[in-house]
Amino acid sequence: MEILIKRAHYFFLLCAIMLVSGCATAPRQTPLVITSPAGIYHVVGSGQTLWRIAKAYNVDMWGIMRVNHLQDPTQICAGQALLIPGARLPLAIEPYSPPGLRNMEKIVGPRYSLSNWRSVTLHHSATLVGNAECFDRNHRERHMGGLFYHFVIGNGTSSGDGEIEVGWRWKKQAQVERPNDIQICLVGNFNKQDVSSEQFNSLVQLVAVLCDQYDIPVSKIRSHKDIRGKRTECPGRNFPFYSIVAEVKKQLHR
Repeated sequence: MEILIKRAHYFFLLCAIMLVSGCATAPRQTPLVITSPAGIYHVVGSGQTLWRIAKAYNVDMWGIMRVNHLQDPTQICAGQALLIPGARLPLAIEPYSPPGLRNMEKIVGPRYSLSNWRSVTLHHSATLVGNAECFDRNHRERHMGGLFYHFVIGNGTSSGDGEIEVGWRWKKQAQVERPNDIQICLVGNFNKQDVSSEQFNSLVQLVAVLCDQYDIPVSKIRSHKDIRGKRTECPGRNFPFYSIVAEVKKQLHR
């Protein structure tokens, strides 16, 4: 009888999980957590990312992906139930909030009077995951002198979705391979994915502030593949370049 009761309990647990999982489920205002012998089921809240969930529970993100049969860390949504292996207590997880135009100048910093930036080049990482730290490590291993970008905008995997990371080259106002050219990289492979709305908004605001501070004309915003002599698809077929430029123009004329 005890075994039957346990089986019945497990059956109802599975039914509850099925009801709260899936992208079509409406997001709840308060966290819903279902316990199981393997851990807890955390129901994704609005604005939460897999990276922030894993960080909050101090669990390996790839472990969460493996037990939940996820192929892409960006493909989770509000209302989806995720098994957090080994977790026992629910935790509050604050979603990442993009800085907004008012705070963007704090990220960029004051205008460097000795710098002469004349253009902005947009890249994608061509990877599904990543952040400034792992790109810096990779670029050092490839003898590129460290992170090759001035700014990196996350996609919610290893940093916040839309989170702007300032690279060492910008902090030191160091050039990359093209003089007076600001390099910005969005995490993602935009031959396979779309730019998230958070990344889009952060990129528009960042570029608008840079163009305003350094008197860079909108005509000098370009994608990596548009540079003469470059044989590349970067930043990818799905990258909304012309929409970004149009939004930057709106920001500059407000």
